[in-house]
Order: sequence, then structure tokens, then C-alpha cells
Amino acid sequence: MKTIALTILAVGALVACSTTPAEPRLRGIEKYAADPRLGEVADDICFASTIDGFSMNERDTVLLHEGRDRYMVEVSAGCQDLDFAEAIALDSTLSCLSRGDSIIVSHASGGGFGPQRCMIREIRKWNPKAEKPEAEAEENPA
Repeated sequence: MKTIALTILAVGALVACSTTPAEPRLRGIEKYAADPRLGEVADDICFASTIDGFSMNERDTVLLHEGRDRYMVEVSAGCQDLDFAEAIALDSTLSCLSRGDSIIVSHASGGGFGPQRCMIREIRKWNPKAEKPEAEAEENPA
């Protein structure tokens, strides 16, 4: 009898845990909302031809380098290869990169369907000298 009662309690506990709503998964720039390095919205990045690197590429965001300046760029959903990007090209209508323009992403693994065009949703300034959040600072001791 004790075994049956314990089994019922265990099943009840598992059901209670499985029905607990999960925390929403943050994506894109929203993921960095509490990060002091994330700055204000930038309407554009002028002289887009001077962008000389990128880093922190994830599924929905990439950090573009322009000399000493950094910009966090969020792309529209459906950009499958951004987190694996080994090369990035920019496609802008003018000399400035802005919302609605595209980042062209490619990677050398040979998978997928070749270069992918990812439309820019938002651009924010990024200050790499601002203090990193505590959780990230603990993960990456310098």
C-alpha cells in the first residue's frame, strides 16, 4: 500500500512540475536589455564600407565593428546561418547601413543553400568598455 501511495505522490509531483510555465526565452537584442554595454538605437551606420569585422554572432544578432565603434545588429527571424557565419557582406541602398538593409551571411562548411540574406530589424550602439553583467563576468574570468 505504501508503494502505491508513493507512486501516486511521485506521479503527482512530476505532473505539477511539467505544467509549470517556463520562462519566456529572450531572443535578439531583447536578450541584452539588462546589459550595460547595450546603448541607444542607432538609425544607421554610415560609411558602411568601413565596417572591418564582426563578433558575437548568434542566431538573431551580430556585433559589427567599425574602427573603434561597435554596433549590435538584430536581424529578422529566419536567418539560419548567422550564428555559424565565417564571412559577412553588407547590402545597403546608400552608403549607410540601416533598418531594412541586409547582411549577407556565408559559412565555409558547405551546408545549407549558399549565402543567406538577413534583413536588419534594429541597430543599437554597443560599448565594449561598459561593465559586463555579473553572470557573464563570472563565466569569462579575465
